[in-house]
Amino acid sequence: MINGSRVKQAREFCGLTQSVLADIVQVSQSTIAYIEMGRFEPSDELLGKIALATGFPPPFFSQGNPPDFPEGSLLFRARTSMPSTLRSQAFRYGEVLFEMAERMASKLRVIPPRLPQFAEESVDIVTAAHFTRNVMGISPGAPITNLIHAAERAGVLVLAAPFSHPELDAYSAWAGTETRRPVVVVFGNVSGDRLRYTIAHELGHLVLHQAVRGQWHAFNTEANRFAAELLLPAEAMREELISPITLTGIASLKLRWGVSIQALIHRAHDDDLSLITDRQYRYLFEQLSLKGWRKHEPIEVPVEKPRAVRKMAELLFPTPDKKDIDYQKIAAEYCLSVVRVRQILERHAGRPGNGGGDVISDSEREHTVPLQFPRKLS
Repeated sequence: MINGSRVKQAREFCGLTQSVLADIVQVSQSTIAYIEMGRFEPSDELLGKIALATGFPPPFFSQGNPPDFPEGSLLFRARTSMPSTLRSQAFRYGEVLFEMAERMASKLRVIPPRLPQFAEESVDIVTAAHFTRNVMGISPGAPITNLIHAAERAGVLVLAAPFSHPELDAYSAWAGTETRRPVVVVFGNVSGDRLRYTIAHELGHLVLHQAVRGQWHAFNTEANRFAAELLLPAEAMREELISPITLTGIASLKLRWGVSIQALIHRAHDDDLSLITDRQYRYLFEQLSLKGWRKHEPIEVPVEKPRAVRKMAELLFPTPDKKDIDYQKIAAEYCLSVVRVRQILERHAGRPGNGGGDVISDSEREHTVPLQFPRKLS
């Protein structure tokens, strides 16, 4: 028995409309519509064509319904110019990755979610950012060396999707049936500083916005303010950004704080700091343009990778020598193709010392609260 919702999930995952999929498998659009509504059972031959077109093996389509995974901050983008097909595709990537992660987590003892949630009516964004830093084990004035790992230690599930699009960096949601878990889905091959700011922005949505009420641009403004205070606390910036504030001086802080030069300029100009005037702000950006730094800044911030999903796979599906993951076994378990499983897991950090980048620096270790990482249940 084929589950029509799984056909729709696979189609949207691939960014296909019903008409396009129908053309590929040589049936009418209405046939695809009836299959997705559960009103028509495809033949084995047609199912094979759908599987080939979407890259999902036939057993995938016989599973029950997908898990409870809301659109979260994607709802804010519904009111922008983002195409609906792209939004659906991004959502389905998150949904598929989340289901795989949740099924693995059900066999392990994982870090419980500790990320705070604030009532939108009374929240002070600066206070919320400070509290979140505390939950993540980061001291008030310290740079966050690895933001993704700090978020994971606070129980945030960070999923790296093997998909990129210039209009989409990430989105977030509180997901799950029994235990609601904060989830951030990241896309693309963006710079390290852009990725860190994007993660901080999505953490802002998770902490501040549990319900979608009001104007989407107000939500984004609040999330941006949260991200700025989370990554660049005002008190620390007053000590770091010393007058006279120059482009060279700001650039020297980029690697230490893991944000772009432009983000540091914006932060110096923020209302709650006002370390530079409007005139100085414009002058610094003019200098950025003259140097060609608006699009290509000097000094690269390392790109962070999430670790939790791959670590769960290493624990549950090791090869006999325990040096790698048995991709065929995990693909069969979760009704995915071996190629797709490999693509997903290679977007996540491997073991420390094995090219995975799962290393916490001494400076960050001083400011973190040790938490137990996933391990097998007895």
